[in-house]
Amino acid sequence: MSAAAGADLRWLAAAARMARPWVGTTGRNPTVGALVVDPATGRVFGRGVTAPGGKPHAEPPALAMAGNGTRGATLYVTLEPCHHSGSTPPCVEAVIAAGIGRVVMAMPDPDPRTAGRSAEKLRQSGIEVLVADPAELPSGLHEGYLMRRRQNRPFVAAKLAVSADGMIGRRDEANVPVTGDEARRFTHVLRSRHDAILVGAATARLDDPRLDVRVKGMENRSPRRWVALGERAAEPRLRLFSGEGPPSGVILADAALAAALPPAIERLVVSPASGAGIDWSDALARLGGRGTNQILVEGGAAILHTLLDAGLVDRFYLLESGREIGVGGVSASPGGDIGAALGAAGLCVVHERPLGGDRVTVFERAR
Repeated sequence: MSAAAGADLRWLAAAARMARPWVGTTGRNPTVGALVVDPATGRVFGRGVTAPGGKPHAEPPALAMAGNGTRGATLYVTLEPCHHSGSTPPCVEAVIAAGIGRVVMAMPDPDPRTAGRSAEKLRQSGIEVLVADPAELPSGLHEGYLMRRRQNRPFVAAKLAVSADGMIGRRDEANVPVTGDEARRFTHVLRSRHDAILVGAATARLDDPRLDVRVKGMENRSPRRWVALGERAAEPRLRLFSGEGPPSGVILADAALAAALPPAIERLVVSPASGAGIDWSDALARLGGRGTNQILVEGGAAILHTLLDAGLVDRFYLLESGREIGVGGVSASPGGDIGAALGAAGLCVVHERPLGGDRVTVFERAR
């Protein structure tokens, strides 16, 4: 197999940009982008993105849109076409049948049912196969899927809104405004790019949040909602357990504590930690086993710092406000400096930008 470069990398980047807005909608399947391009003229004959729920995959719609234009064309795809059969035939068979002349893929699929087998089958069918160097492409599109396949857990992102004086709210007060409208919209869009969202029991009890997506036109993009109860009793009164909105579940270290919950609430019973509460390595592995590719943790501070201390946060969105909370505020970090806590957890600043009167700084773990 040859390495992709130049114009091929630009087409792969275009396929990735096309797919990225749909991350979080494709279930356990990766959100793949595919383009069928005339190598002589650069005309795009067909486009495809993995459909909501995960099927069909990206390649069949792109090939169908291209029609007779597939003969001798180049297929750009952000992940190796699948080799296995399920409710649909293997995508690699569709690519071969369509008469594609070249396949340029961003990366091999780590799924052991494919894992290079499709690339080899394409080559044996007389199709030229090129694979990109991941360092040459925009990152992020398949990070959740790759994390689940390689480390058996979701990609974990966390978000925290902090006031100018380092607080996240006031003690025993629910829903204290910290950031403005633009930052809140950013949070809702962020939720839409994840399969699941997680809060701790204290945040659920105090704020009684909805944890859905409330941006016009994106209401159907709300992720599954999880509450980490650990060894605490559930409270059926919470809106998360009302039966309205996206599916909800609880993460428990004691199965007996879920007895009062409505039957529709999913129970995920995990190992208890060595002291008390939840063994998060086990909890994330179980979520990964259920096909969760990326999860967003929205608080509170206790669960965030537990995950940070365990080295289980891969990206952190720090939303900083110009407002002050003042007397009675709850600190964002036990040490008083959330930035220092993130640095100690091995996370580094990769991006920052204003959000109206607020600011978001993105931290990531070195890869």
